[in-house]
Amino acid sequence: MSTWLVPRNELTTEQMRAVELSPHEHRVILGAPGSGKTQILLHRARYLCDAFHVAEARFHIFVFTNLLKDYIRSALQLLNLPADCVTTLDRWCSEFYRGHIGRTLPQNRADNVPDFAAIRRAVLNTLREVAKSPGNAPRQAPFEFVLVDEGQDLDEEAFELLKTMSKHVTVCMDHKQQIYEQGSNERQILGRLGLRQRNVSLLAAFRCCPYVLRLAAELLEPEEAKSYLHQAQTAQIERETPLLYRADGFEDEKRRLIEILKVRLAKGEKIAVLLPQQRQVHGFAKGLREAGLEVETPREFNFSTDLPKIMPFHSAKGLTFDTVLMPRLVLRSFAQLREDRIDRLLFVGITRATKWVYMSTTGNSHFAPVEKLAAAESKGCLTVQLPGQGTLEWGGHDQASKASAEDELTDLL
Repeated sequence: MSTWLVPRNELTTEQMRAVELSPHEHRVILGAPGSGKTQILLHRARYLCDAFHVAEARFHIFVFTNLLKDYIRSALQLLNLPADCVTTLDRWCSEFYRGHIGRTLPQNRADNVPDFAAIRRAVLNTLREVAKSPGNAPRQAPFEFVLVDEGQDLDEEAFELLKTMSKHVTVCMDHKQQIYEQGSNERQILGRLGLRQRNVSLLAAFRCCPYVLRLAAELLEPEEAKSYLHQAQTAQIERETPLLYRADGFEDEKRRLIEILKVRLAKGEKIAVLLPQQRQVHGFAKGLREAGLEVETPREFNFSTDLPKIMPFHSAKGLTFDTVLMPRLVLRSFAQLREDRIDRLLFVGITRATKWVYMSTTGNSHFAPVEKLAAAESKGCLTVQLPGQGTLEWGGHDQASKASAEDELTDLL
């Protein structure tokens, strides 16, 4: 049984207003990490079904990743919503294509994967043609309403598709978490949906503790950071600052990660290990299992368990954990990414945590985004640690042992 979904009677007045917005026009809800956007979408789905007598097959919730889909599905039974009401947009479009257009999906031959842009475009054109088809009976859109999480990561054409497939669209978004080049900003989304302004701005961040918020704010522009810091509503119960560890080398970083993970597991926390690249996931999982730690990789995720989850940054969108561990923060891990994109990835990673964040890099790595975060030590919201410092009892003051090894991503752990 999932525990992350907040009961409706515990939502704030602001969140309830978003849940009960009239569906007579499209809606855009803006909110920072921890403001309850995913909670709102699920409760809004239940509300709209009940208030407007919408059948199960006549609504849908679209998310950006399959992991977020599985995360949300783990709570649907609490609201008596069907498991198949949540998918990614590309999965829904692929199924529609096979059912109404052709059995073989268009392929991106260079990458040997489905051409999802072409699939979406074909689905959009088909829906438009159906809507214009002559006949005595009016042609009905596939859905009465659709709800969209992480809207900033969809392109403009996707919103044209959404409003064509459904009478009503509600979008939740946060431009600070836009990590894909093909995404859309608020102005573009509003324009596609025919709106002049957003409908709700969720001003309070209830999930992340103040230390985590303050650290994440180091990755934002000054004015944006000032506004973001005013959103914190969670009390800081334990005075445990996030930790940045400057390892001597790869083996030192590996040993330290294992030590930290054991400490946090002993605290009974839900933990995520976030990696810069997908190809690092298998190596990390293998190394941690060899150290006697049971962990889950994306294909094995069960969100009803407390086993640590290992995944790339991109897959963590929308998920929540007590503690987030972020190793391998070195330049080689983020090859060919612009610094602003890296900042957004780190922002997403940090704000997945409700209580504590651990990061590690190697001492000889001069990586600008990490140095930006390291500057937060002077503000009291980060502990920077070198090998041999501290004790193992508390996360912000643990002991690490010295060692060194070749820094090779493909042999991680």
